[in-house]
Amino acid sequence: MIGGSLNDMLDAIVVGAGVVGASVAHCLAESGAQVRVLEAGGVAAGTSAATFAVDITRVKTPRELFQLSLASAGEHATLQARSVDSCWVHPAATLEWESEPSDRQRLRDRCERMHAWGYPAQWLSAQQVHAFEPALVLPPTEDHEVAFFAAGGWYEPVVFARVLLDRAQDRGAGLRLRDPVTAMSVADGRITEVHTTSGERLRADVVVNCAGPQSTQIAAMAGAWLPLRRVPGMVVTTTPGAAPLRAILATPDLNIRPHNDDAVMLHSWLVDRELVGATDARRRALPTALLDRARNLLPALAGVGVHSATVGERPLPPDGLPLIGYSEGVRNLYSVVSHSAVHLAPILGRLAAHELTGHRQDRLDLFRPTRFGPGSLTAPARDENTRTMLARVDARAFEEPADVS
Repeated sequence: MIGGSLNDMLDAIVVGAGVVGASVAHCLAESGAQVRVLEAGGVAAGTSAATFAVDITRVKTPRELFQLSLASAGEHATLQARSVDSCWVHPAATLEWESEPSDRQRLRDRCERMHAWGYPAQWLSAQQVHAFEPALVLPPTEDHEVAFFAAGGWYEPVVFARVLLDRAQDRGAGLRLRDPVTAMSVADGRITEVHTTSGERLRADVVVNCAGPQSTQIAAMAGAWLPLRRVPGMVVTTTPGAAPLRAILATPDLNIRPHNDDAVMLHSWLVDRELVGATDARRRALPTALLDRARNLLPALAGVGVHSATVGERPLPPDGLPLIGYSEGVRNLYSVVSHSAVHLAPILGRLAAHELTGHRQDRLDLFRPTRFGPGSLTAPARDENTRTMLARVDARAFEEPADVS
């Protein structure tokens, strides 16, 4: 133990107050642990606030990650059912189509896989699509195939994180905002102190690294290696007043989902590709260009404008799978980092808390950070969601992690 804990109660420092840190802190506090959350900014003010935030179960592979994703959808629903005043889960089906032959085949293969794995997926005709989503105008093609995934939904990450952190604080957890971790003292392979900007030198039994795209730097403070790429992405929210949108739309070059007050949220991998190296003028123009593209599918957007455009960095492990577990050489540094973190946060928080309180979770073995050797940054993408992103976002969009060798 770093400093010893009272009455054998686990004493944990959680670094990061985004969706993952909030989930871990909430589950640890529920288990009876003493928890302190350290955050460099505000609650869910980083990547958590700059994400498209939808249920991505249909695109998760291998099957172990699909099962985690399916379980996390259930965890979201259970947590939401306990919330009287706040709602962050919004059920919605997904309509998806592709334009290129190879991408169409990939979508067909995925639908077959979803059937085999017991996840609802079907094909709709153009007439059925119009009946379900009258606001949508499908682009003209000779052979339009639209996949319909009835399960799923979209989330409000900031609401989610605040609810869970409030619950954690109700159980005695501490929350310190705008006080970044600046260094760690390590002795005999264990973190002995965590230093912050305010001058605090904190001790605990375990440090849980939930710092998202900054997780590599947090691990490096303890002398550990955590391989991540940081992939920039933009989400755009329109002003209110568009025709109500029922479904999440996943199209070849644009993703659209409902938002509050009959607004919609927009995202495009092709826009993300432009972010790195773009001039300030081009960056300012991208949100309007994205909205113009969306109007081709949703003519009702003609009367709305851009309300906000937010750019964040996605933490992406080399193979696309989460990083969950202890680091090699630092026995009390436990990391929980993932792409698609808003959806996966509830189950990752639950399983991490079980492990941290002494109940090993074998289902996490595929996701251990120790699967990568020191300095490793490359591996085949095993997650379909990651493969799609890599195929559409130019390699130049990746920012290499800081050299911590």
